[in-house]
Amino acid sequence: MAKNLLLPFGFLILAYFVISQENFTVILSGIAIFLIGMFFMQEGFKQLSGGILEKLLQKFTSNLFYSILTGFLSTSIVQSSSIISLVVISFLSVELLTLVQGIGIIFGSNLGSTTTAWIVSSLGFDVKISAYAFPMIVFGVVLRFLKSNTYKGIGNVLLGLGFIFLGISYMKDGFDTLKNSIDLASFAMEGPLGIIIYILIGAVATVIIQSSAATLAIIITALSAGSIIYINALSLAIGANVGTTFTAILASLASNENGKRVAFAHFLFNIITATIITLFIYQFKDLVDFLAPYLGISENNYGMKLSLFHTIFSLLGIIILSPFVNQIVKLSEKLIKKKVSALSKPKYLLDSNLNVPDTAIVSIRKESINLYENCQKAMLHALNLHTSNLKTKEDLDLQISKEVTKIDTNIDEIYHSNLKNLYSEIIKYSSFAQENMSSSQQREVANIKRSAKLIIEVLKDTRDIQKNVNFYLKSRNEYIKEEYNILRKELATILIDINMLDSNETDLEKLTQLEVIKSTLQANDFSNTGKIDALIREDKIKATMATSLINDSATVYSIQKKLVEMASILFINNNLLKEIGDTQNEPR
Repeated sequence: MAKNLLLPFGFLILAYFVISQENFTVILSGIAIFLIGMFFMQEGFKQLSGGILEKLLQKFTSNLFYSILTGFLSTSIVQSSSIISLVVISFLSVELLTLVQGIGIIFGSNLGSTTTAWIVSSLGFDVKISAYAFPMIVFGVVLRFLKSNTYKGIGNVLLGLGFIFLGISYMKDGFDTLKNSIDLASFAMEGPLGIIIYILIGAVATVIIQSSAATLAIIITALSAGSIIYINALSLAIGANVGTTFTAILASLASNENGKRVAFAHFLFNIITATIITLFIYQFKDLVDFLAPYLGISENNYGMKLSLFHTIFSLLGIIILSPFVNQIVKLSEKLIKKKVSALSKPKYLLDSNLNVPDTAIVSIRKESINLYENCQKAMLHALNLHTSNLKTKEDLDLQISKEVTKIDTNIDEIYHSNLKNLYSEIIKYSSFAQENMSSSQQREVANIKRSAKLIIEVLKDTRDIQKNVNFYLKSRNEYIKEEYNILRKELATILIDINMLDSNETDLEKLTQLEVIKSTLQANDFSNTGKIDALIREDKIKATMATSLINDSATVYSIQKKLVEMASILFINNNLLKEIGDTQNEPR
């Protein structure tokens, strides 16, 4: 209830300032236009990168130094540490990066985010910035209407720069006018209290705006207009760095454990650095004043001095914390433990059975069946079939006949959060168990391990057809809709048939049932191929529909064959019968 009231209340306060305070309106408009510019520029660089950004982050992170350098360069190009953080978190979730590499990139992105401050401060505030803004906006709009993605990307970048320049111009005018009507500098505070208050203001502003770059632009503009004093601007910059950590923490709440660990490392980086800088703020101010002339920065160019201070902040953090990245990783893993789902915990892999080969084989077989049951549920949900009442083929016919109700199923997430760990435990346990086994027992375990591998492959194959299943089940074309319902039915039918193997009393009966399933599969495959050809010839489905159906039919047939092979390994215990079955099915 409180959250529902908070947003309208915030809008009312904002509306009051916008309507009643003309000077504040100009400043707020400048901030809004600046943020729009940042958005367009980020989108433009993403379009121009064409996946290069992801490749850079993945390939050029072989050690900590390269990770930091890659984070710096990619953030400097994209002009958004948030985008880099999101890419890093997504890569960590699928283990394309190690946590050390991810933290290195985040450290580098802190330094890369300072380039925005340099761009804003180097523009100068004695020239009419809006004169550069309008041509960029005009050319940006023209380029965005062209078909080429490259031109669209350039158009977005130009639009972004134009809006950024225009936003700075509005902020500058707003602060100039506000300074003339209200002497904001008179409210400036010196001493420790002033430093702490302005750090808090900078942090809160960054959390609200969700961009440390935008906060720095506001600070530089206000400083250049003389609305705040230099030491308070430095304090605000410290606060902006602190505030951006809270943004990262909020973003990580919806991510996995590694995402939270990266956010924790980002938090440590900025908090530790901010603490050191705050304690010695006057010494760092003197350091900036000392270095400025060597970089061609004039004594009174406080905007560029602030940018230099911001860069020193990030460099100091990298220098101090880089040697301790491994310790930060260990600390983050200790504080943020991986949540193990109940479904990912093995039920039958007992350590006490490892030294008893026959019992170990039973444990591995049962755990693989457990893996299959979890996989089967995910597969059926991916096909939008409810498992709670799906025991027989009659149940299946009833569900297929009803209007499809989509079941949100993220197979990748299910795999990474549940089944991958269970599969890994089966492989690990099997490897230790095989040390105490005879050659024939080792072969049996190898076959069971293969069945577990087939189960995972089947799950991933189902993911590949899920998108088309969801898409074509909503189609107005009844023919393609019917064909995808047939694919759903065929795939679910074989799962029901495999479940019924347990009800057969002997291995011979199970083997016979598997032979019936194989014959049905071959008949369905020939039937589907002929039916698709007929639908194409009779122009009942479009060519794009036909290609999707052909590919998905082949995938379904492959899934079914893998399921039959998996079932023959897991549900038929007599090796001799399995050998007979394999011999009968060898190509003649």
